[in-house]
Amino acid sequence: MKFLICLALIAFTQAVMIKHASNPHAAVFAQLENLEDNPLGKKILDTIAIQMRNQSPLSDIAKMLQDLRENLVLQQQDAELVHVAQEADCEAEIYGYNRRIEFASNEITEATMDINKYTSEIELLQQEIENQVIQLRILNQQEEQLREQRAEDHAAYQEREIQTPKVVEALDVIAAKLSAIQPEADAEVVLAELERVGGENPILALVQLASTFSAEKLQSVQAKIGELRASLEQALIDDREQEIQSQLNFEAQIYSIEEQREAIQSAKAEAETKIVQVEHMLAAAKKRKYDAGRELESATNGKKMKEAQCDNWRSLYARDTEQRTTEISIIRQVESILATKLEGASNYIKGRIN
Repeated sequence: MKFLICLALIAFTQAVMIKHASNPHAAVFAQLENLEDNPLGKKILDTIAIQMRNQSPLSDIAKMLQDLRENLVLQQQDAELVHVAQEADCEAEIYGYNRRIEFASNEITEATMDINKYTSEIELLQQEIENQVIQLRILNQQEEQLREQRAEDHAAYQEREIQTPKVVEALDVIAAKLSAIQPEADAEVVLAELERVGGENPILALVQLASTFSAEKLQSVQAKIGELRASLEQALIDDREQEIQSQLNFEAQIYSIEEQREAIQSAKAEAETKIVQVEHMLAAAKKRKYDAGRELESATNGKKMKEAQCDNWRSLYARDTEQRTTEISIIRQVESILATKLEGASNYIKGRIN
């Protein structure tokens, strides 16, 4: 059975080949057969075959082909208008995205520079505050040392104020007693008196001893005691003046330290206020960078999506344009065949009907 079918197919093929070879319209048949490979070509030939079977006038077929061709031309024109509008839309939106990307990139660059600047400024201010704290600590130590030294000096002065008059008074007593001494007394008597007095009364012992001096020596001792007394009195006066000057110098040093402290504390407070301000600016710069980063990401993604959409529009436009161009070419071929080779075309269509 399969063998018989194969023989039948071979015989049919040979018959067709012989038929085409001997057919004077073979070229037209070949053109129309090629049109069969295109869906629109096949549909047109099917439609023409139906109209011929219904014995429609050739003018109706020609009008049908013309309307179909003109409709495709209008579709292409509309597509071109849409394509132009889409290209304009793509250009405008991508330009807008590029502007957004450029602006966001500049914002990120500027914000990064500000962040670095503010961070460095805060570090410098913090170092400045640390130095000011050290300076205040040093001033406090200096003040404490000055106060301790002043207290010690004042205590020593007060002690001298108490003791020096006592020494002067003692010298007065010695001078009074020495003035009553008879010089060159018997040494044995003096030694016996000194032994009796002992260490209980040093002034009396000194007087007893001075009684052994010659008149010249005794006068010299009295002169020395007078000089010593005058010196002590002058020292007491000088000491009082020095104490007053020391107190004034102390108060001036304390005032200077207080001035320095106030200046440093003021600068420290100003630096601390400045840090707060710069920290606010740093936070604003960080937020600016963050917002610009989100904007950059959004604009970049938007641009990619728009470019993909535009590429899709161009692909669809190119595909549809190529398809319409092919379909218009097919219609023109059919119109040309019907206009110049009507007999061959009619025979081919009748063969399709049969």
